[in-house]
Amino acid sequence: MAKRELISFDYAMKYILRQRANFDILESFLEALLGYEVTIVEILESESDKDRIGGKLNRVDLIAKDTNGIQMVIEIQYNREDDYLERILWETSKIIADSLDSSDPYGNITKVISISILYFNLGRGNGYVYKGKVGFEDIGDKKNPQPLKLKRDVFPEYYLINVERFKDIIETPLDEWVYIFKNSKVPATNKAKHMDKVQEKLDILQMTAKEKKAYEYHLKETRIAKSVLKSAVAEGEKRGEKRGEARGEIKGEVKTLYTRLKMTPQEIADDLGVPLDTVEQIISEL
Repeated sequence: MAKRELISFDYAMKYILRQRANFDILESFLEALLGYEVTIVEILESESDKDRIGGKLNRVDLIAKDTNGIQMVIEIQYNREDDYLERILWETSKIIADSLDSSDPYGNITKVISISILYFNLGRGNGYVYKGKVGFEDIGDKKNPQPLKLKRDVFPEYYLINVERFKDIIETPLDEWVYIFKNSKVPATNKAKHMDKVQEKLDILQMTAKEKKAYEYHLKETRIAKSVLKSAVAEGEKRGEKRGEARGEIKGEVKTLYTRLKMTPQEIADDLGVPLDTVEQIISEL
């Protein structure tokens, strides 16, 4: 199969894969990732608390519900967030909490699977797909510890797909999907289910003029957003360098006044016009 350019996967999730006729594409990806067959019954509202005053908005791109009642949260993240792990923990926790009414028994709780398609490297490691889940270890038996076997699997699962770490080496059906995420093209291999439909439904060449115009606008807005962020980061780094240079100069002056002239921290602060705690911090580092 020729490698032809596809619609970016984030755009597909927002405007194409939400349609019931295209659930099979999403099901194919989930099956390749999770290792078992998935049947989606509906796509849920991702901003579940958008009307709640002062409430945080769920920023996920798509929430799918399968025939077993499991909710699968799929998010594509391009920009680095220092608190990204905390955010996906909050999102899954909120979905779980919202799944129960005050009168419902805890047995009705919803299992949530969080899937993050990341275009930046989160954490340290050489792999490109990671899975995290809650497990209970036996810390009493030191010689032969065994994990606790539970009747129900209710705790959230987290999948982190680090797209930039993928080396374009395709060995599994999941690799084909990660290749698409990275290159916006269908690979020559065809191990994943419905890969022919992926090419057909997400092929840019088959878009109408109106659809292409809307997609080009989306790409333009995405590029602008990335450019603005890049400029903000560069400006922040520049300001940080200036602050570092200024602190270096102050540190030199404090060292001279404290070690050579034997001035007290308060005298140094008054002389240089800087806060006393700043002077004390510099002296503690000498």
